[in-house]
Amino acid sequence: MAVNWKRLLTWIIGVLFLTAVLFFVIDAIRGEPPIKELMLSTITLRSTNDTVQRAELVTDMDEMVKRLKSDGITAQWITLTGCIAANDCTQDDYFDLLLMVAIEKREDVPHADLIVNAITANRYWGNSEKIIEFSKALSDANDQVRELQLQTVANKWQEIVYCDGTCANVHDLFLDFIRLVLAV
Repeated sequence: MAVNWKRLLTWIIGVLFLTAVLFFVIDAIRGEPPIKELMLSTITLRSTNDTVQRAELVTDMDEMVKRLKSDGITAQWITLTGCIAANDCTQDDYFDLLLMVAIEKREDVPHADLIVNAITANRYWGNSEKIIEFSKALSDANDQVRELQLQTVANKWQEIVYCDGTCANVHDLFLDFIRLVLAV
């Protein structure tokens, strides 16, 4: 019995093509992880002390970060998980991940520029060496809040401005602000 090489080759090419299409369809269905969910999970992770909830968030967020395939976000995630494991995270560790996501996935983050400016203002508030960066970020954020014309966002922003970087809950105010902006 002779092998029909042409038929066999056609069959192999067909199987390879269908396999490639299947992988493409699966990847398209999975899509990119919800960027807002990653950012909101970061905020929740920062505020919870429940060990099980933290473990679930870390597990879910790790999967989202892997699916993003972003070196910058992955590097920031590694930094954050490292400090979580050592139980010595600073506020900046959480804000750095939020900032990196907003910068790297600017097109997918609602009002990304406003979030970047708010985080920058938070970072440099009261830092006399970064007065130019702080002033620009605060001014731009203030203009962007005004342009949004949303009272809840504007009210939270006014709380932040009134606090003037001195409130005990200043970081909570910024995180609440980011949560509101993401909801818009």
